[in-house]
This record gives sequence, structure tokens and C-alpha cells, in this order.
Amino acid sequence: MKKRHNSDSFFLSTLIIIVSGFVIKLLGLINKITMTRMLGTSGMRLYILSFPTIMLFVSISGFSLYITISKLVAESVITKRYSQKKILSESFKLSFLISLIVDIIYFSMLKPLVIYFLKDEDLYFPLLTALLLIPLVGISDGLKGYFNGLKNTMTVAMGNLSEQVARIFFSIALLFITLPYGNVVATTSTLLALSLGELVAIIYCLIKLKKNPPIDFPNTSGELKAILNISIPNTLSRILGNFTYFLEPIIYTCILSYLGYDVLTIHTEYTIIDAYSIPLLTFISFLPVAIASSIVPGLTQAVVKKQSKAINYYIKKVILFSIVPSILLACNLFFYAKDYMNFIYKTTQGTKWVKYFTFVFICYYTHIPIISILQTIGKHTYVFWTSTIINFSRLLLIVILAFTSDKPLDSVIIATVIAMVLGFIIHIIHLFKITKYHTSVTNIINLGCISVLTFGICFILNHFNVNFLIVLCISSLVYFTLCILFKLIWIESLFAFVKKHLKLANK
Repeated sequence: MKKRHNSDSFFLSTLIIIVSGFVIKLLGLINKITMTRMLGTSGMRLYILSFPTIMLFVSISGFSLYITISKLVAESVITKRYSQKKILSESFKLSFLISLIVDIIYFSMLKPLVIYFLKDEDLYFPLLTALLLIPLVGISDGLKGYFNGLKNTMTVAMGNLSEQVARIFFSIALLFITLPYGNVVATTSTLLALSLGELVAIIYCLIKLKKNPPIDFPNTSGELKAILNISIPNTLSRILGNFTYFLEPIIYTCILSYLGYDVLTIHTEYTIIDAYSIPLLTFISFLPVAIASSIVPGLTQAVVKKQSKAINYYIKKVILFSIVPSILLACNLFFYAKDYMNFIYKTTQGTKWVKYFTFVFICYYTHIPIISILQTIGKHTYVFWTSTIINFSRLLLIVILAFTSDKPLDSVIIATVIAMVLGFIIHIIHLFKITKYHTSVTNIINLGCISVLTFGICFILNHFNVNFLIVLCISSLVYFTLCILFKLIWIESLFAFVKKHLKLANK
């Protein structure tokens, strides 16, 4: 009975986040299409080159509060060791202090950064918008983490949805107003919309918090220490990941400038990879992100209770839920990369990378929830050190490939793919080793056969020049039907969920 409850709870949480994630992705796609077509490659260049720097400082101020508060609140429900009220209170104090320090450092180093490293003064005002975003992210993440820890995924989903809707509304509205004043002003207004979106999400979560205030368990202590124990390794891992992402365009620009390429060519190529190729390859990233988010409360409680069967159950679900849709996407992108690129971004630039690496990015989709599992079961330090080594290896590879390859401009995408695969292999081996989890050979064979069949269907339909959207519908129908029949995707929880709500409706 308990296993059924865990299954239904995990399914419902995942379903809510996936549905909201899909809606958010769809809205984001509309926003991205609008931005790409209004700003053009030159405007998107400013947007894409601003992002690594903004994400670095946001990751510091965010202090991994989402996963930290989620984990501690979920644990407090079982053990009552920590007060939920104190967890939130201490987290927000910490977030305010860190955000203040980060804002001061960020503002003081911004001018030299755009002049001497990014070599583009037009980036100054777009990057300046992060001063408002930095303090808002920590508050927003903390509130969402609290509700996720209580398994109140509907509030988390609606918070994310309200954030995205507000962001898109302000982004498009400000674009129409500011576009006549040039790309710099238009890009700045678009990045400002990120802060306005976070602000709307905070207001929504605070309204919900007032209706569902945190419980203040008596005689508790050590909340701040517990927060720091989880946040510091997670944040360091994220900082180093974002720091290497921040260094990536700088190193790429400096090395290729030294090799004789002009800055505009370098930035344009980087924009094509980062704005077109990678986003299409990671198009359904909301699925593994949803799974990684929904697994934290249930897995935390399973770890606290030392339920090894429940832990293995979550691992099995996570891997299958992540890998199954990514294979379908890979089959379709392999044959129709140009069609999807043109449909979404109104360009075919960067198509070759999508075709070359679409199957390799299956590792990416599986890797996201695997990292979440490792962090939830207490392997923060291991994830931190391995991620650090892999991220810096990626930067080293960019330099080596730039000097040794026939096509130095391709160094950044090749280095990214190598690092991604390496990280996936290291982390999944370690996960299987410490949990003693063994993959079902039957599942591997079944999934392999279904994947080959789906690939064959896409190949035949492509040969007869069938429209890519029709191919997507046909291949999806065949693929998911077979996955359900061979029990690679479970729908018992869906039936139980629907049946339960039908009974309630008939009463």
C-alpha cells in the first residue's frame, strides 16, 4: 500500500511539473521565436553573450536555496528536527547578505569585463540588468523550494508559470517599445523582463505562503548549519559550472582572435551554437528538470527511512522517464533538423550540429536527474569535484581543439559534447555503484528494439518526403504505444489518478 502511495505521489508530482514545464516551454518558444525574429542575429548576439555572466552571479546569489530548502523541509516533515519557519527565515537572511555582496562586486567589475575580456562595450547595459535580478532569484528559489519540500507541486508549477507568463509579456511589450532605439536598448529591456518575471513569481508564492504558513516546531536548532552544509557544496558546484560557462566566450574570443579571426565572426559563430544548435538539441529539457525536481521530497524521505527498495524504485523511474522521450526526439531531429530549425528560429544556421549530436544528447537528458539523485542521497562533494574537473577540462579542450583542429571555430561545440558525455558516464557509474542498482536487461533490449523501429519509421517517411510534423505524430504514436505495452512507461498511476477524481466528481 505504501509503495502504491509513493508511486501515485511521485507520478502526480512529476505529471504536474511536466505539464506546467511543457506549457512554460511552449510559451518560452513563442518568446524565443519573437525575440529571434525581432532582434536578428546581431541582437541575439548581445543576448547570448550576456547570459553566461548573468548566470554566474545569479548562481552565487541563489545559493542553491531551491534544493536546500526543499530537502530540509521534506526531512522536517518526517523527523521534526528542523523548524520550517526557521529554515525559511535563516535562508532569506543569508540570501539578502550574499545578494548585497554579489551586487557590489558585480557592479565594480562590470566595466573592465566588457571592455577587456568580452571586447564589446555594447554589452554593458544588457549586463547591468542583473543588478535587479541577483537579489530576486534567492527569494524566489527559497519560496518554491519550501512548497516543493511539502510536495505542493501545484504551487511550484503555478509559480513557474506565472513567472514565465510575466517574463514573456514584459519581454515582448518592451521589445516593441524599445526596438526603434536600437539593439542595445532592445536587448537590455528583454533581459530586464527576467527580473520582472521573478518579481511576479515571488508575489504569487508569498500569497500562497500566507495561506499555508510554515510550521514552527519547538526546541529545534541548527537550521543555519544544515542550510550551509547542503548549500555550500551545491552552490560551489553550480558556481564553478557557471564560471566555466562565463569563461567560455572569453576564452573562445581570445584564442580565436589570436588565431586571426575577427571578433564579429567569433561572436556570430558562438551565437549560432548557443542560440540555435544547443537549444534545439535540449528542446525537451523541461522533462528531466521536472523529474529532477519532483524526485527530491520522496527520495529524501526514502533516504531518511533507509528504504533501499524505494530508492531503487526512484532511480528506475527517473532513468526510464528521462531516456524514453529523448530517444524519440533524437530520431526526429536526425532526419528533420533543418525543418525544425527553420520552423522555430526561421534560420538553418547550426543545423549540422543538431544532426551530428542529436543521439549523443540522450546522455544530457539522463544526466540531469542523475545529478539530482546523487545530491539528494548526500553525494554533494563527489558531484562538486567531478563537475569541477569536467568543466575545466571543457575549457582546456576548447583551447587544444582551437590550436589543433582544421576548424578552430568548431572547438566550443565539440568540447561541450565531450565534457557532457564524460560527466554522464562518471556519474551514472558512481550512482549504480553506491546504490547497488542493476539495470534490467529486458528493458534495455526492449527499448533498443523500439528505438530501432522508430528510427526506421522516420527514415522511411523521410525518404518519401513526408512533412516533419506528420512524422512526429506517427513516430510518437508508435513509439509511446510500444513503450507502454512493454512497460517502459507505467500508466497505472494515471489510471488510478483519473479513477479517483472521477469518483469524486460523481459524488
